[in-house]
Amino acid sequence: MIKAIIFDVDGVLFRGQDVNGRYLWSSSIKEDLGLTKKHFEKIYPEAEWYAVTTGKLDTKEHLTTVFKDPLFQDLGLTPDVYINYWLEHDRYVDLEMIDFVKSLHILAYIGTNQDPYRTKHIVNLVGAVFKKCFSSCHIGYIKPEKEFYTYIEKDLNLKPHELLLIDDTKANIDGAESQGWHTYFYKGNLSELKHLLSKEHAYAACAL
Repeated sequence: MIKAIIFDVDGVLFRGQDVNGRYLWSSSIKEDLGLTKKHFEKIYPEAEWYAVTTGKLDTKEHLTTVFKDPLFQDLGLTPDVYINYWLEHDRYVDLEMIDFVKSLHILAYIGTNQDPYRTKHIVNLVGAVFKKCFSSCHIGYIKPEKEFYTYIEKDLNLKPHELLLIDDTKANIDGAESQGWHTYFYKGNLSELKHLLSKEHAYAACAL
């Protein structure tokens, strides 16, 4: 029996990308801050951003180093300016999904790959609906690494087969399944998700 559902953020709780996968929060960032694709490549290099989202490198420390690059020298950016802009424009909560979560008679949690600043932002926006937010920056691992899932199992004192992950990234789904979790690969069809949870005997604890 499912005893807890873990909800991903981007693509599930937040609908912050357009049909081409571009993040809506940055839609006018070139006009506002002068940032282009080349700047973003410097801000989000895979290795450094992995360190940020696993809590090994503070976001502001990372940005301080990045903004010393000559590419940024005429923009007058500081870590605080960038982070404040990012979070002030990142409010694309899927309110229908949040209402659905509120209707569940089963424990609901957030499970997400984030830095600490956006983690706090997410909790401020939707945290009251969930029992807890499991963020990679606090766990020290990201989805789909197995340690991310085992951390949640130990924290909640639940077996893998008692957990359900709802996520829109196939790698994260595969990682959870390899640990023995139940999963639902979310593709934006909330009606289908509601139907599944109301239909499956395993999810009878959900009120839909």
